[in-house]
Amino acid sequence: MNAVTPIELSSAPAEFWPDEGTVWVSDPRKAAPGLDSLLSWAYDLGASRIGFTTGHPVWLRIHGRNRRATQHSLDEAEIAQIANHLYGADGTARLQGGQDFDVSYEIARTRTKRLRFRLNATPIRTSRRDGANVVLRPIPDMPPTLAAQLVEPGIMAAFRPREGMVIVSGATGSGKSTLIAGFTMAKLEDPAGHYNIAEGAAPIEFLLDRVKSPSSTINQTEIPRDLPTFEAFIRGCMRREPTDIIVGECRDGATMSAAVQAAISGHVLLSTIHAPDVALTMQRIASLCPADERDNLVSAVAQSLRLVINQRLAISTDGRRTALREYLVFDAKLRTKFLQTNPSDWPSLTRKAVDEQGQSYPVAIRRAVEEGRITPQTAAVELKEIG
Repeated sequence: MNAVTPIELSSAPAEFWPDEGTVWVSDPRKAAPGLDSLLSWAYDLGASRIGFTTGHPVWLRIHGRNRRATQHSLDEAEIAQIANHLYGADGTARLQGGQDFDVSYEIARTRTKRLRFRLNATPIRTSRRDGANVVLRPIPDMPPTLAAQLVEPGIMAAFRPREGMVIVSGATGSGKSTLIAGFTMAKLEDPAGHYNIAEGAAPIEFLLDRVKSPSSTINQTEIPRDLPTFEAFIRGCMRREPTDIIVGECRDGATMSAAVQAAISGHVLLSTIHAPDVALTMQRIASLCPADERDNLVSAVAQSLRLVINQRLAISTDGRRTALREYLVFDAKLRTKFLQTNPSDWPSLTRKAVDEQGQSYPVAIRRAVEEGRITPQTAAVELKEIG
């Protein structure tokens, strides 16, 4: 596709991308001066989301607030250029055929510094035509430490079980993958760890094979670039004898079934689920178990769960965002209670257990105020949000 002619702009206000007008892509899959410039600029601003949509300007999300990045709106040709550069020559054809795609994208900023992004491109309908929405989310070079993430002592004491399931849930963009990466880094840096970790993600966010671990190993597989599905990844792991299996997301019945089988086979299984709190995470886990296997799988889940964490981000006192966490540690006594309880009653049992032996969101919010991380006004908003 031919390069788009740079547009003429009046002097842009400082809040807009200063290089607007630079051609987005000059050589597909090889050179994208405009795209790389905007992404680098957005990264430096601390953007958590960069969105390109047919017929609209580029928008950023910075510390939970939206900000317009360009003065002009993107046309179909520009979106096609960007999609084909990010995915390959058939990127636009894939979108026009009704399929989305998830891949990672990397910019070589200097010889030693690279910026990485995870992205999703999805076909959409606009008021005048078919279009696409392409969203890129920056990935830090390395995950912040658990200390930097202010992980609670109760979680620190429970995130390294010898076997069983550890689930981190929350909304998209709530830091689930970052928390799991922090767990993984802590294991890799432990001289006495002796872990063999296998991770499957779509895409891989943190490339951790660069970590010089004194006693542990990690292998990372990108779905669907390296293997077609999470289910295939888990089943392959079962033949490689890892200590820990990390599944980027349990999003369907086949993945959940394979994950549970791994967890009851002597492995540690870490994964993420989309849910708003710990109680509804338990409901979501049960609902993901395929109907023809549900009775056996929910029993296996009850026996294998070790820790469930739900995380959300709130506006912090410095204008950024800070993590609030609800969590529940599953000891043998609690697992027995779940085993003896109908899955339809798991949410009510979970809420009671969180209040008695975990950390609820009201407690997490109160502590965040006491620590000066959020204001009382933000706390009121968060309490209203959780109901």
